[in-house]
Amino acid sequence: MKILDSVFVYRLAGGDRISWHGRYHAHGGSDFELHFFLEGSGAFQCNRTRYPVSPGRLYLTGPREFHSIAPEAGGKPLTWYAILFTFTDGADNQDHRLRLALERSLQNRETVLSVDPNFRFQFEDLLQMSRSADASLRESAAHLLRSFLYRWFVRSSASEGTPSGNRPHVDRALAYMEKSVREHLTVEDIARKLGLSEEHFIRTFREEVRMTPHQYFTRLKVEGASGLLMSTDKTVGEISDWFGFENQFHFSRIFRKCTGLSPLQYRKTYLQTVDFT
Repeated sequence: MKILDSVFVYRLAGGDRISWHGRYHAHGGSDFELHFFLEGSGAFQCNRTRYPVSPGRLYLTGPREFHSIAPEAGGKPLTWYAILFTFTDGADNQDHRLRLALERSLQNRETVLSVDPNFRFQFEDLLQMSRSADASLRESAAHLLRSFLYRWFVRSSASEGTPSGNRPHVDRALAYMEKSVREHLTVEDIARKLGLSEEHFIRTFREEVRMTPHQYFTRLKVEGASGLLMSTDKTVGEISDWFGFENQFHFSRIFRKCTGLSPLQYRKTYLQTVDFT
């Protein structure tokens, strides 16, 4: 398997960006693509079928399948990851099995899934590793992608277990964090919003999401900041203010801690010039 391209499109609503990222197009005879939507409303069209877009939706497209993305007029802008990959000649047995599973999913039209939104940060890791100059990190990205595909398209359809009774509280917290990503929000604020004690909220959130609410909210801010660094010409200071960090120094320190790069290094590495309007 080889990852051919990976992009993160942050809050796309229209204009020149949609003319590029949302264009009607197809890929090569051995290429597959994943689109994982984090927020927004709109439509994902594949060939003649039009699917509604919602947060946590994952779409698989196959070789030579024409597809496009259209945000809903007046709706919330779309944010998503797209990973384009192919299977190389002489693939080993595991990749051969994986390709057959994907082709079977395409044939059976089992290509639209609802995925836990917590995978958003793993997609960010995949994006960074797949674009690295380090060959070992690029190979790590391919292994991570294989893991996703095996989990979603090869595993049995048996139930993965009964949802936890805490899930509704956590889902409300996640939605509130995403809505308030530009604000200075404390864990106490979120717990109060849910009608829970701070201690109980932190415990239940960690059980479901495998990180604390503070860690998750910080990662949301960094994710949004990375999108603006890649697709706009806003200064680091403007982006720091945009997401409610204390100051530019604090933002840079947190950003480096989460991504391994300073904001300027990240922009230089992942700049998507097509996004500039």
